[in-house]
Amino acid sequence: MTGDSLMALFCAGTVGIIVLLSEGAGRFLGTPARVTRIMVHISTGTIVALAPLLFSTRWWPAGIASVVLVGMIVSIRRGWLPAIHAARPASFGTMWFAVSALLFYLLAWNEPFMVTLPLLTMTFADAAGAVIGEFRQNTVRLPDAFGEKTWDGSIGVFMLTGFTVSLGWEAFGLGSTGEALLVGLACAPVVAVTEALCRRGIDNLAIPLATVVTIMVIRATPGQPHAVLLAEAAGLVLVAGSLRSRALSPDGAVGAFLIVAWLFGGGGLTWTLPILVFFILSSVLSQINTRRRFDPDRVLAKGHQRDIAQVAANGAIALAAYLGTISGLPVPVMWAAMLGAVATATADTWATEIGMGFRRNARLITTGRVVAAGTSGGVTLIGSIGSLMGAGVISASALPLAPVEAGIVGLAALSGAVGGATGSLADSLMGATIQARLRCPVCNRMTERRKHCDDMPTIHAGGWRIVDNDMVNAVSGLIGAGAAVLLFLALL
Repeated sequence: MTGDSLMALFCAGTVGIIVLLSEGAGRFLGTPARVTRIMVHISTGTIVALAPLLFSTRWWPAGIASVVLVGMIVSIRRGWLPAIHAARPASFGTMWFAVSALLFYLLAWNEPFMVTLPLLTMTFADAAGAVIGEFRQNTVRLPDAFGEKTWDGSIGVFMLTGFTVSLGWEAFGLGSTGEALLVGLACAPVVAVTEALCRRGIDNLAIPLATVVTIMVIRATPGQPHAVLLAEAAGLVLVAGSLRSRALSPDGAVGAFLIVAWLFGGGGLTWTLPILVFFILSSVLSQINTRRRFDPDRVLAKGHQRDIAQVAANGAIALAAYLGTISGLPVPVMWAAMLGAVATATADTWATEIGMGFRRNARLITTGRVVAAGTSGGVTLIGSIGSLMGAGVISASALPLAPVEAGIVGLAALSGAVGGATGSLADSLMGATIQARLRCPVCNRMTERRKHCDDMPTIHAGGWRIVDNDMVNAVSGLIGAGAAVLLFLALL
């Protein structure tokens, strides 16, 4: 047998023994399930994270992770292994644990620290949050949007993340002790807010991903973790102001913080300015409508306060475009994609806010039937003008700091504006056709809300039930980004 096969037998056997011991402790010694889960999490997590140092190739650990993933899915469905699955509320953490290991083995094996550091962070920081949150008495809970998470638990995640990343950074010889401490400090708030946002065990995947994205951004500017720390400070200021003005919900504030930390921390104002222009000007339009005592909250699914899904739909594509440049994709193409996505969000938002602000009935884009302002798929002349203005403003705002050559910057900006208009048009078409249309049984009004008058459940009146406004926004953003890229490549 080869060295890798022997190591595979040893690791698989060790994990199996740990699981059996935890089951025995729970069944025969009465050890609480929350204790056995943490024991299994820490012990197996350490082995999983160290796999690049134990094996010469990825295939043995990837194979073990695949088998474990199938085993976890079957055991969850059949109710086996209660010592590691019996969580309240129900959690799929063990499944996401295996997914995380498999993903990192397959995609990051050639850089061992990009496997070990994120997985060790998940192992120890998540365990710290669980121990403190579950066993410490008189803890203060985070807002309802974060479920049962506590401030004490989040502080524990913050501290263990900083310690684990700093220690690992220096152990792998990636920089000086001072730089290692700054990298740990930069990763700590990102992981802490990510963990607070997650439910049902998906933090076992989200924490390693958040860690590796932060490390990617830092490595894009070697020796400069200060930029990410500065971006995080700016993100905190933006989030505080947004929460105070009620422009963002608590989970939306977390999403905005992450986007600012990564996009501003790595790309600076070059990549962040268009999103800031979108957010600030769109929030101003929302406030104007609110002060005019117009109540869009009765029509729109979530009103003017953006939550995590809306923030992701508006900003995740721009972030992905920037991360693409780190991975070697052409900067001009990715910049055009970013502009197309942000211009789409702006065009759609301005069309809605301006159209509703003038309180004129709209017409369905597909049939021309008169509908109430704000109805999905409804368009007005003034709203359409506002849509084009929004797309144009975003492209214009990006010109002064464009990261592309002077000869093609105009083409990229034009492509972004056209992509934004295209994405907004696609948004209206999807809103009129496949987006779920709901009717209030009390006031007989069409709305995007699942509950309306006196929290009365609304009635499905058309479209696909599973397609909500968040999904439409995300798809239209992708269409806008894709249209911008295609036009830019065609014009080159």
